[in-house]
Amino acid sequence: MTRQQIIDRVKIKMEEVTPFDEGLAVSLSDVKPFLSYIEENMQNSLDELLLICPIHLTTPVNIPQSKSGTSLFTTTLDNHRMVGSLVIPTDFIRLHTFKMSSWERPVNRPISIENPEYKNQFNRWGRGGNAKPIVAKNSTKLEIYTFDQGATIQTALYVARIDTQDNFDMNEKLFDPLCSLIAANVFGIFGSPQQKVMLQEVDNFIKSEL
Repeated sequence: MTRQQIIDRVKIKMEEVTPFDEGLAVSLSDVKPFLSYIEENMQNSLDELLLICPIHLTTPVNIPQSKSGTSLFTTTLDNHRMVGSLVIPTDFIRLHTFKMSSWERPVNRPISIENPEYKNQFNRWGRGGNAKPIVAKNSTKLEIYTFDQGATIQTALYVARIDTQDNFDMNEKLFDPLCSLIAANVFGIFGSPQQKVMLQEVDNFIKSEL
């Protein structure tokens, strides 16, 4: 689906759920061209969808471990266990899969530094390990707890931002909920109750794919 096809589909969705609300139509035409609202909400809507959609619908790419000869992955020995830090790319949307070679299972969802579990990573008895590893997202890096000395990164995948100015290289199943989400965000600018209708479409899609 092209950028123009997405714009056209959003327009259809908005018209389908409104007997096109005269107040909304007037507001849109008075402020600026209607299409500009769709275009301006396309990138943030796609970012949001990639963040909330089921992970199996995303297309992962490798997290680089070095750049221009400089390692982006550093390790520290702490109480006989290794703690790692990996710089994340600037187009990082979410983690897809991360696994150290000594881990028994991969991590798909990192914790935030606000999560109470994060404090446990500084306690040798409560932090993550081979059986229950923990990855924390801290600003521009992933903190990795913990792994054996000599272990290496086995898998490091992330979901990258898709530039809406380029071709939409993504799972075809995501196009319809993307259009619904764009419509919801445009409706939301004007406080239209139809925003809830569009958000419900997105929610129904996500539940159907779980």
